[in-house]
Amino acid sequence: MKTNKTTFKTIIATILICNMVSCISVNYMVTTKFDRDGSCFREIYAKGDSAFLSGNLSHNPYMFNLDSDWHITTLDIAEKQQKYNVKISKTVGAVEEFSTGLQFDKDIRPLAAPTETFQKSFKWFYTYYTFKTVYPCISEKIPVAIDEYMTENEQKLWFQGDFSAYLGMTGLELKDKMDNIENQFMSWYYRNVYEVYFNVVYNFEKLSENSPYLTLLPAAKDTVFRILEPEMDLFDDIEHINHTLDIYFKTTHFSDSYKVNEQQFDRMCEKYLLEDLFSKEIEYQLIVPGKLINANTFSVYRDTLTWKITALRLIPGDCELTATSRTVNIWAFAVVFFLIVLSGYCFLKLRTKS
Repeated sequence: MKTNKTTFKTIIATILICNMVSCISVNYMVTTKFDRDGSCFREIYAKGDSAFLSGNLSHNPYMFNLDSDWHITTLDIAEKQQKYNVKISKTVGAVEEFSTGLQFDKDIRPLAAPTETFQKSFKWFYTYYTFKTVYPCISEKIPVAIDEYMTENEQKLWFQGDFSAYLGMTGLELKDKMDNIENQFMSWYYRNVYEVYFNVVYNFEKLSENSPYLTLLPAAKDTVFRILEPEMDLFDDIEHINHTLDIYFKTTHFSDSYKVNEQQFDRMCEKYLLEDLFSKEIEYQLIVPGKLINANTFSVYRDTLTWKITALRLIPGDCELTATSRTVNIWAFAVVFFLIVLSGYCFLKLRTKS
């Protein structure tokens, strides 16, 4: 019986995680190509509606407002499968210029405006190019910090795929570790959902005139959570919270309020659950000059590096994309060769005179 209950909870957890991943409904592909002088060309692919494709910029599918410097191109759907039907492109003298003057919704700033740098370093025989993009952490937007449920290493493993702290573990050991981390993740997730839903209810009570429960709700919050906690994996909407509050306070007030204001409740939940942020995925492609030396991605095809960026990766901390490449300074080898030949010639001349 215990095994069946555990299996059931595992299935529920798996379904929820899949739902979190499948909630990604907006896809972008960013392609950035650098030249040796530091200038770069960027294309951003997206899927726009018919109004945007007809020239109505108020239906902009991108995460930031488009200025006149961006060139908009409508694509044949077959060109980029079904994900994209439009791209914008722009060339700048330095990658930092892409973020200059950007206007966007502050809730999606972590994905809309990363910090990007590109440095060129001359080392005589070789010139090195170092690329770095930082997508900032979103933890300050989340009610309950992940640090209360996972260690730093566990967070990096679960959200960012960093196994460095677990090298040498066997498959069985790693599976046990992952199962434990998954349970911690689910507990953290449910707690945050509860905090959001409860705060939405509380904010609605603030809007009510002479609410008899406004002063009682803060003291009841933790108790109501303990009531809900055993079945947290079975509720998925704010209506369940309202029903539980009715039972706790022996009333129908909260369910009645939800029925009257259902759309407003749902909109507030979407806002505070950051659904707009978590519904987006970026496929970031990078082309650097010369030969690649190292990068923190294993997805490399010919001269193109690829990373996948979602808001989940930004929960434990900043997400950094890094790459280093180098080009050969042929003229430097030529100069050295000429100096060697010249030195040899001078040495022979002096020896002949002596």
